[in-house]
Amino acid sequence: MLIDFKFSNFLSYKNEARLLMTPVKSFKEHKDTHIILSSKLPILKSSAIYGSNGGGKSNFILAMGFMKGLIHNSFADSLKNDEDRTFTEYHYRLSQGASDQASSFEVSFIHQDIIYRYGFKVKRFEIISEWLYKKAETETPLFTRELSKFNINKNSFSEGAKYVKEVNSNVLFVSHLAQFNSPVSKIVFNWFRGLNVVSGLNEDRYKSATSVLLKSIPGFKAWLSLAVRFLEISNIEADQDGQIITYHNKYDDNNTIIDSVPFALEKEESLGTRKLIYLLGAIYDTLKFQKILFIDELDSKLHPNLTKRLMVFFHKLNQDKAQFVFTAHDAILLDKDLLRRDQIWFVDRNRFGESELYGMSEFDSSVIRNTSDFRKKYLDSVFGAAETINITDELIALMDN
Repeated sequence: MLIDFKFSNFLSYKNEARLLMTPVKSFKEHKDTHIILSSKLPILKSSAIYGSNGGGKSNFILAMGFMKGLIHNSFADSLKNDEDRTFTEYHYRLSQGASDQASSFEVSFIHQDIIYRYGFKVKRFEIISEWLYKKAETETPLFTRELSKFNINKNSFSEGAKYVKEVNSNVLFVSHLAQFNSPVSKIVFNWFRGLNVVSGLNEDRYKSATSVLLKSIPGFKAWLSLAVRFLEISNIEADQDGQIITYHNKYDDNNTIIDSVPFALEKEESLGTRKLIYLLGAIYDTLKFQKILFIDELDSKLHPNLTKRLMVFFHKLNQDKAQFVFTAHDAILLDKDLLRRDQIWFVDRNRFGESELYGMSEFDSSVIRNTSDFRKKYLDSVFGAAETINITDELIALMDN
């Protein structure tokens, strides 16, 4: 389970941004349905991130995707030529000194009642520093790294001493060790494997999950068919090529069902139907296998009532350790009946162009209470992060030029 995620000097973020998935103790709303109770500490099941266009919501999701990608790919990418790599200019570009600074990323998570804290700093392709700590009762460093200098805890991290001299300057130590099935490094590596980062605007990154589930888990077909029944879809399956087929009832002149008609999902169903079916696969996978799903633009292409139902569904069916972090624009989700105050976050750019992440929980009771109308306050810009086009006389006059 994710405890927190923080990063700095990445795309529109100059200073550190930190998402906390731990509840505020004084907040009592939805405590029986929206919180995972573990032996270590309580963890929130979900977090929602709101903000104006261009504020930095998508960049927040990209930051987690970048961290996961580097952990999983740095070993293989180290064999590539620099010109063959992608995403090289990822530092904050609106400050003179930022390009000379490293970008930093860190997560804390719980695995089998042990808290791990792992992070690194990277500048272009070089690993500037890296660290891994574990905490059962007290936090213990497993290793720290500054460029090519390593400090290894030989008692708690003996796996590190064996390969330390083989690590290149552009490869994460954890990634290197995971190639040799080193036990502790595999925990970190596999934790990120259970974290999926996707875009709600482009289903290419997660649509295959639905097809794979339809073929591999018999119960998923029945579950998904029932979930999309409101779309007048009577059945759903994946063919031998992995293409998803939906079935709609065919009626005679007396409105009696006489047959079912197959529709190719990618060609004959609406964009919204496609997204929902693919998204339900990703949500099922997250819930069934206790994963973490980061999704940008959750509400795109979906009816507001449907997005609300997905949120209710996730909290109600999540009886284990799955987590869901998403960005959205539709303020209908900013509802005290759907989310706790500590589950709602905002991203806004300051006057220097820097994205800043902050939580609704940071506003005191004179601004927001658990009984307040979250949606109205957000749209009234009480929390910021909701700016839009300013229709001025000058803007109108320039239409005539």
